[in-house]
Amino acid sequence: MLLSGAASAADPFDVFPRVLPSPAADLRPAAACNLAALSGPITLAHAVERALCANPATRSAWLASRLRAAELGQADSAYLPDVSINGSLARDGNSVLPNDYTAWQIGIEAQYLLYDFGGRDARRDAAESLLAAALASHEASVRVLYLQTVTAYFNLLTAQAAITAAREVEASALAAFKAADARVGAGTAIPVDRLQAKTQYTQRQIERIRAEGAAARLQGELAALMGDASQNHFSVVDNEWAFSQPLDMNNAVDALIEAARSRRPELRAAEATLQAREADVQSARADGMPRLSAFVNAQRQDIDALAVNTSSLGLNLTIPLFTGYRSTYQIAAAQTQAALAAVDFDSVNNQVALDVWQAYHRLQTETAADSRSTDLVESATAAEKLALGRYQAGLGILLDVLSAQASLAQARYTQLLTQLGLRVARAELAQAIGELSWDWMEPAEREGTK
Repeated sequence: MLLSGAASAADPFDVFPRVLPSPAADLRPAAACNLAALSGPITLAHAVERALCANPATRSAWLASRLRAAELGQADSAYLPDVSINGSLARDGNSVLPNDYTAWQIGIEAQYLLYDFGGRDARRDAAESLLAAALASHEASVRVLYLQTVTAYFNLLTAQAAITAAREVEASALAAFKAADARVGAGTAIPVDRLQAKTQYTQRQIERIRAEGAAARLQGELAALMGDASQNHFSVVDNEWAFSQPLDMNNAVDALIEAARSRRPELRAAEATLQAREADVQSARADGMPRLSAFVNAQRQDIDALAVNTSSLGLNLTIPLFTGYRSTYQIAAAQTQAALAAVDFDSVNNQVALDVWQAYHRLQTETAADSRSTDLVESATAAEKLALGRYQAGLGILLDVLSAQASLAQARYTQLLTQLGLRVARAELAQAIGELSWDWMEPAEREGTK
């Protein structure tokens, strides 16, 4: 009971429960985040969950929501009276009284605002809107980080696959070099073939080394998104199901844009901020108007043996006559802030439409490209095998082998990029239209919690 009472006293207006208990927001409900050191293989869902909990961006947005909730509590406090106790103790003396004397005074005073032309209400409305904007911004930060982590995870997977492909191409180049060396040794090829093959083999070695370095850098980037770039003792595993589900592309892009405008938290945040700035205009106008308050006080004063009790109850009316034009400029500043918020709302509205437009057409492009990438690799592989076989049999020239190997290397890399691009494009369109959810990674878990 004591703990419950202390918690209630710490939040008498019950504003903090409006902020979600975890920086991961409602995208991944969690009362606490597990920030243990990373090790071993991690799934995409684990990486995203870790990023949402540990990344400073989401924690900052979550704390900003807590701050706005506290400011709303401050605005609510204006509807309660201010009560204070004052006291003084002094040793006084003057030329009229022959002796010094001790005087003390203690009193209690309460004031309550009765009417201020809507200023108090406007300040509370502004605080309420700013809290709504902070909550929406927190959600937007979570979803942006979700997409960034998904992209970084897929980039790392692609980089690891690129290492495998680079090693395969390096092995092919080594086979070509050995074949050229054998033919030169047998006198059926000129020495320049061996030099060209060795050059090609060395180039493939360099490409493999660079692929390994790129993968190491991308692992650091993913670790940084998960809260600590120094934690690199983990590996990523591909869940082929994740972000492989097709999005409904039957709707026209205009319909998707309208759906995004009703779902995107960035737009809700901009709209709530605009409402807060409009409330600030009303608050600035009320600051220059009269204020009516009620007050009550009681005091006891003791001067040596003389004690005096006093009390009073009344109304206090304050009418500003001249403030040096401060109110005029406060209103103008508040109106300008509201106008800027309206411009920001229009800007976010346009950006939402652009995000959907770009993501929609990128997904169409990547879908078409992915459908042809398999054929590309198959034909390039067959050509490389044929060219190498002919050369080893003494029927072809080295230039054909090197050209076929370069084409195969490019085809494999293109396939990796199209596979990555397709899955990332799905994530980007889901984010753009406000449908990015945990179901893209772990649908069974959500179904099991129903």
